[in-house]
Amino acid sequence: MRPIPLFDCRVADAVSAAAVAVLASGQLAAGRNVAALEEAFSLRLTGRPVVSMSDMTHALTMALSLAGVAAGDEVLTLSFNCLSSNGAIAQLGARPVWLDIDPQTASVSLQACAAALTSRTRALMVYHVAGYPAPMRALRQFCRDHGLALIEDANNALGALIDGQPTGTFGDFAVFSLYANRQVNAVEGAMLVCPDADTASRASQLRRFGIPASRFRDALGEIDPDCDVPQIGMSSALTNVNASLGLAHLPSLDSRLARNRTNVQVLTDQLQDLSALRPVQPLAGNEPAYWVWLVHCDRRDEVLDQLKRAGVQCSKLHQPNHVYSGFAAAPRDLPGTAEFMQSVLALPCGWWLDDDDLTALAGSVRTALTA
Repeated sequence: MRPIPLFDCRVADAVSAAAVAVLASGQLAAGRNVAALEEAFSLRLTGRPVVSMSDMTHALTMALSLAGVAAGDEVLTLSFNCLSSNGAIAQLGARPVWLDIDPQTASVSLQACAAALTSRTRALMVYHVAGYPAPMRALRQFCRDHGLALIEDANNALGALIDGQPTGTFGDFAVFSLYANRQVNAVEGAMLVCPDADTASRASQLRRFGIPASRFRDALGEIDPDCDVPQIGMSSALTNVNASLGLAHLPSLDSRLARNRTNVQVLTDQLQDLSALRPVQPLAGNEPAYWVWLVHCDRRDEVLDQLKRAGVQCSKLHQPNHVYSGFAAAPRDLPGTAEFMQSVLALPCGWWLDDDDLTALAGSVRTALTA
C-alpha cells in the first residue's frame, strides 16, 4: 500500500506557473495579485471586505486589536486549538479564558461561554474545529447580549456552511489561513474578514507599520517628513508571490471541497459497522469543510500507532493549549475537552485520495480496530 498522507501540500504545475510569472516580473512584495485575491475572497463571503495578511497569527492579532482587546483583557477561546491561533491573545498581553467543548460535536456551548464570563471579558474567539462549524447564530446572539466582539477562527473552515451561509460571515471578524495544508494553499498567509470598509482600510494601513500609503511619500517618491504615523503597526502584509499561489488555487476550491465530502461519505459507509469507530457529528444544518475526518476511536493510541506503521498519516490533531504556562491563564475544569482527547482521531479524507486510497485506508482502519 502506498503511503496515505493526512494533507497534500504539493503545488500543481499550473499553479507553480503563476508564481514563476510573478518572480519574473520583479513585483514580489506588492502587486495586483494581492488585491485580486482579496476581491475573490470577498465575493465568496457575501461581499464582506477582506484584507490579506502574512499569516493567521498576525491576522487574529489584528482582529482582536481592532475589536478593542488590549493588555489585561480576557478572551473566551477553546483550549483545543493550535498555538498559532491562541498565541494571538498573548501577543496583545490579554489572557485566554479556556472554554470546554462537547466531545460528541467538538463545538462550544452557550453554557460554557456564560460560565466563563467576567467583567474583563472583551471578546469570544470561536474555532471551527477542523472545519466543523460552530453554532454561530447562537454565539452571535450571545455576544450581542453581552457586548462582546465575536471573532471566527475559521482558519481551516473555508467553504464550510451553516444553513447554507459561509463560515466567516457571522462574526465581527473572521480569519482564514492560507498555510500550505489549508483549503487554499499560498504556502503562508491569511485573509482577515472585516465588518466594514473603514475597518478594512485601517487594517490595511496597520499591516504595513501603520503607514498611510496615499500620503507617506512626496511628489519625488521620497518619505514625506510631514506625514504622521499616528498608530504604529507591524509588518504583516501578504506578498504578491504568495497571493499568486492562493489566487491560482481558488478556482478549484469547490470541486476539492466536494471531493472531501464525498470521501467522508465513502469512508463512513465502509466503516459504519465498526462500533469502535464513531464519527464526530456536525451540528444540524452545518456542512463541514472536512480539513480532516474526525472520529472517536476505542484504543485510540494503539490504533494510531498501527495506522502510522501501515503508512497512514493520522493524528490527535491538537494539544489543548491550557497546559502551556506562557498564557498565564487561570486553571479551568474542561471535562469535555479531556474526554474528547481520550479518543479523537483525525483521519485523511482530502481531495487527493482516490478510490483505491479510500479502500486501503478503510481496510487499514478495520485491521487496526479488529486486531
